[in-house]
Order: sequence, then C-alpha cells, then structure tokens
Amino acid sequence: MAKNAVHEMIAAFAVGCMDRDNFVQFKDYIEAGGELPEGELQEMQNIVSLIPIILDIEKPDPSLKDEVARRLIGMKDEIKTRIREEKKATVENFSIRTTKAGTKASFQLTNLKKTQTKEKTKEPAKTPAGKTAGTIDRSVIPEEPNRYFTSQQTQVKTSPRPYGKSGSVVGWFAIVLSLVLFSLVGYYSFTSIEELNQKISDIEQDINVYRSELARTNNFVNNYIALIEFFNYGDVTIVNLKSNLPGENASAKVLLSFDAKEGLIQFRNVKPLLANQGYQLWLVSRGISYSMGVYQPSGNEFIHITSFPIIPKENIESLKITIESNTGSPTPSVNEYMSALFPQENRRR
Repeated sequence: MAKNAVHEMIAAFAVGCMDRDNFVQFKDYIEAGGELPEGELQEMQNIVSLIPIILDIEKPDPSLKDEVARRLIGMKDEIKTRIREEKKATVENFSIRTTKAGTKASFQLTNLKKTQTKEKTKEPAKTPAGKTAGTIDRSVIPEEPNRYFTSQQTQVKTSPRPYGKSGSVVGWFAIVLSLVLFSLVGYYSFTSIEELNQKISDIEQDINVYRSELARTNNFVNNYIALIEFFNYGDVTIVNLKSNLPGENASAKVLLSFDAKEGLIQFRNVKPLLANQGYQLWLVSRGISYSMGVYQPSGNEFIHITSFPIIPKENIESLKITIESNTGSPTPSVNEYMSALFPQENRRR
C-alpha cells in the first residue's frame, strides 16, 4: 500500500468516516504485517478529539427552533415507525439445530440498508470418541479476541511525581518574586505617570502665560500702530480730560484730526461700570452737546472714536464725558464725570 494511502486510511479511521471496504482492506494490511507510521494514529485521534473545542456553537434563531419542533411533533408517528423497523432490521437472528448426525449452527446478519443477507453455516465437526454430539469443545473457543492497532491504542499510565519540600519552596519563592516584581513595576509606572502629569500641567501653565503675554503684546502693538498712524495726519489736536469728582484720578486723552474726520480716545483710572453702562463722549459747541460715541474701556488702550460731528473746530467750546446707558443717550446727564476746555488757540474769539 502506498504511503499516501496509509496516511489517508489512518486519518479516515481516526475521524470515523471509513467505509466497510476500506476498513477490510486496512485490517488485512495490518494483519499482513504492514508498516504504520509510528504514533500517527494516536496523534490523529488526539487532534480529532479537539474539534468540538475549535468549532463555534451555533445559536439558531428561536423562531427556527419553534418551526423544527412543530415539524418533529407532526412527524412523531412516522419517526416511531422508522425506529421500530430499524430495530427489527438490526436484530441478529441466531438459531442452533441439533440432529442425530451432528450439530449444525447457522446465523444471519442484516445491515441497516437491507442490501445484503449473509448466511454462514457451521458444518458439524467430527465428534471424538467419548463425547456426545451436543457438547462444545472449550479448547476450540479462543480465550481472547484478536486485537488490532494494539501499539496505537495502548497508553502507558505514569504515576504523578510526588512534590517534595524543595518543589514547594521553589514555588513559593517564584510567587514572592513575582509579587515583588509586579510591585516594583506598578510603583515605577505610578511615579512615572505622576511626573508626566506634573510636567503636562507645568507646560499648560507656561502656555497660558505665553498666550496672555502674546495677547498683551498684540494689543500693545495694535494700539501703538494705530497711534503712530494717527500722528501721520497733519492736524492733530490733543485734549486731556480730568475727573470732576473729588478724590478721583480718572482721566481721558482725546486725539482729533478734523481733516481726516477721525479720532482716538484713551481712558485711565476710570471706575468700573455696570454691564448696561458706558462712557459717552460729548462735543460742546455754542451750548449744544453733540455725541461722539459710547465706550466701555477694558484697559489703557486707544479706542477709535465712532462718531465725528461735522463742526468747525474753531466753534468747539469743550469736551465732556458722562456715564450713560451702553446704548447711548440723546442728551447728556446733569452730572459730568470728566470735562476739559478745547485748546484756546483753536477756539473762536
């Protein structure tokens, strides 16, 4: 038999899918002293025993289970009838007939498919002198049936080695060493994480400081760039307003360019306002107050004047600031917060 055929026979026998003809051929091959690969059948059987572990458990849908159950209940009588017929077909009929001439035994084997019926007749043996025809010679019956694949199926049971004191000491030492190592690794990981978190928090604080400094720098640059650009105008008039309230150092600086119709205002040391309040700048000419916008300063930056009345500068008498609503007021309130006269050289005489 070819080597490939031997391997295929071993695999089929281990899995349990060998048909009758191949089994007979395989048995004859072994009885004839054919060689088998050493230990292959046992290894194959071990592998086959692991198949149920590898396979995934199917979980059918509950509706499918109900449908199968209903069909089985409907086929109950038919299944019972088939089982009875199969049981009758697999029963071995054995009969012994004893005659005066000798003993004749016959038996009949029927497989599940009812395709073949084999009859074997055991011819009566010659009875030695002194023995009756109905007796059976015990020496003819084998004490033990023939066994196949004894080398593959024999398993040697080895008694477990007893553990001594040295083994238990080594085990405890390994456990203690593992605990110490885990503790060291955990402590190192914890301290490393704490250090990293501290460094991250420090970096975040530095970033916030740099952002605030950058914002202040940008405001400073933008503020003074606007101031430098404003001083490029030829006619720039500067008016310094001071607080009219006793004990306050509030002040404001107003820069006006009548040719460009633009202006800047800077507040210093002003008192905080409510959310709905603002500082309103007024231009007074011939006793009439003209609004120049409402402002809510957040620092000492220069703010562009939003409203510039078209009035000749020689007709301007003074500038004043009052506290009004943040939406502005058409007329100034009675209490002036800051005020200043317009420069004398520019006033009408």
